[in-house]
Amino acid sequence: MTRSLIALLAVCLPTVVVAAPSGVSVGRVNTQVIGRLQVSSSSALAVRWTPAATDAAHHFEIVATEGVQGTSVVGTAEALATSVTLTGLKSNIEYSVVVKACRDEACTESAASAAVIGSTDAEYWQLVGTGNRVDTLTKIVSDGNARLSATLFGADAGEMAGRVQLYYGPLGQGRTQPLSAATARDAADPARVETFLSFISRSGVSGLNSPSSPAPLVVQVATGQGVPLSRSLGGKVRLFFEAQGADNRTRVLYLDSQDGYFGLDFNAGSAGVCSTAADYSPGGGCVPNVAIGVDGDVVNGNSRITNARQFKLAWPTLESPHWDGAAGRFMVFTSDRVTGCSAFQQNHGYAVWDGSNWKVQYQADGCPKLFTSAQAAFPMHLGGVRYKMYYGDPSNTAGRGTSNLPFLGPKKLIYADGRVSGSPDVVDFEDWEPQASAREVAFLWPNGDQLDAGAEGYIDDYHFLAPTGTLDLQVMYLTITDGAIAPFSAAAILRNP
Repeated sequence: MTRSLIALLAVCLPTVVVAAPSGVSVGRVNTQVIGRLQVSSSSALAVRWTPAATDAAHHFEIVATEGVQGTSVVGTAEALATSVTLTGLKSNIEYSVVVKACRDEACTESAASAAVIGSTDAEYWQLVGTGNRVDTLTKIVSDGNARLSATLFGADAGEMAGRVQLYYGPLGQGRTQPLSAATARDAADPARVETFLSFISRSGVSGLNSPSSPAPLVVQVATGQGVPLSRSLGGKVRLFFEAQGADNRTRVLYLDSQDGYFGLDFNAGSAGVCSTAADYSPGGGCVPNVAIGVDGDVVNGNSRITNARQFKLAWPTLESPHWDGAAGRFMVFTSDRVTGCSAFQQNHGYAVWDGSNWKVQYQADGCPKLFTSAQAAFPMHLGGVRYKMYYGDPSNTAGRGTSNLPFLGPKKLIYADGRVSGSPDVVDFEDWEPQASAREVAFLWPNGDQLDAGAEGYIDDYHFLAPTGTLDLQVMYLTITDGAIAPFSAAAILRNP
C-alpha cells in the first residue's frame, strides 16, 4: 500500500471520539441501623453514571478528590459499566467526584463529567458487652487496668502466628507497677470473636516491673508497646516502654525479648521478669536502650523536650506485621508542655527512624513540630503510605466530673499521606492533615446508645488494630472508667468500616 493511499484512508476513516458520561450520582453504601442511628460506610462511596449513547470508551476512570489535602482515590470500570464503589476514602469528609470516559488503556484522551459532591460517614465504634454502662462492658483480660497496647504477630511467628498479644498494667500490683503481657487464646478469626477479644493474663511471669530501688534510667515503668521484628532482625519482640529515671524525667526506652515471638521474657541475665535495680543497671540483664531521650541527654537527647512518654510507633502493618527496621517509620510521643512552643500542657512530638536512630522533627525556630492539645495519640496504617491517627483533646472538658482519674476529652481523627510532601516513602509531620480539620469519632454503647461527652472522655490508653490483617475488621483495645470504678481493659469494634 502506497503512502498516499494510507493518507487517504486516514482521512476517510471516522475518528473514534469519547463523550463525557452524564447523570453522575454519588451515594453512601453499606447503610445499617444501630439502635436509633442509621450509619453508612466511613471509607466507601458508590458512584453511578450514564455513558453517552454514542460513546466508544475503552474504560472509565472515577476520581474522588478531598478538599483538605487534595489527595485523590482513583477507581476504574470497564466500558460497559455504569457504577463502581470507591474504597479507601477518608471518613466524614466531602469528595468531589468526576467520571472520565477514556479512549485508550492509558487514558491519554478522555472526556470528563461535571464534578459531583459526596460525603463519607463518620466512624462509629461500638463497645463490646451489654447495656449502656461502663460496669456492664466485657473485660477482655481478667486483671486488665491501664497502659494498654496490642501487638499482632504475622504468619511466620510460629506458635504466635496470627495472634494478638496485649501489653498492659495489671490491677492491684501496688508499687511495682508492672508492664505485663496477656495472650489471645488462638489466631484471630473474624468468625470467633474470642480469638481477638479474650486474653490469658501472663501477669507475674512476663514483662517488666518497676524496681524497689532506683536504677539510672528506670524508677517507674509505665506504658509499653510490643513491636515484633522481622526474621532478618532476629524474630523477636522489641518492647518499647516509657520509664521515669532517677532524675525524675521520663524517656522512651526499649528492650528485646529473649524468647523470640513469645514476647514474655526480656531479661537477658536469667529467665524471668525484669524487677530489680541491678537488672536495669549497667551489667544487668535488662539494661534499656534509649529511643527518645530528653534535653541534655548524651544518648539520643532532644532539645526542648523535658519528658518523652505515652508514645506509639507506626510502620506498614497491613503489608508486614513484623517491622523490618527500614528507615522512614515514625513515632508520636507525648512531650508535655514545651515552653515557648505551645500554650497547651498536652502535646505530641514527632520522630522519624533514619535506620539507626529516632530523629525528632523540628521547626526552623528550634521548636519541635507538635500536635497540640493532643493526648494518647495513636496512628494506624491504612495501606501504602496512608495512615490515620486518633487522639484525645484534653482542652475540651465537657462532661468531666470531679474524679482524679485521667480524662482525655473527645476523640479526634486526622489522616496522613506520604505523597503530600517530601519523600513519598516517608510520612513526615507535614504529610498530616492540619488539626483544624480533625473530625469527631463517635462511640456507641453495646445497646446502640451513643456515649455522651463525659463517658467518651474517660476512654484512655487505646490501641487500634486490624487483627485479621484487613480493614474490614478494625478493633480498638482500650482502657475505660466512669470516673469512679478502677479503669479496666475493654474493646470496641468499628461498625461501619
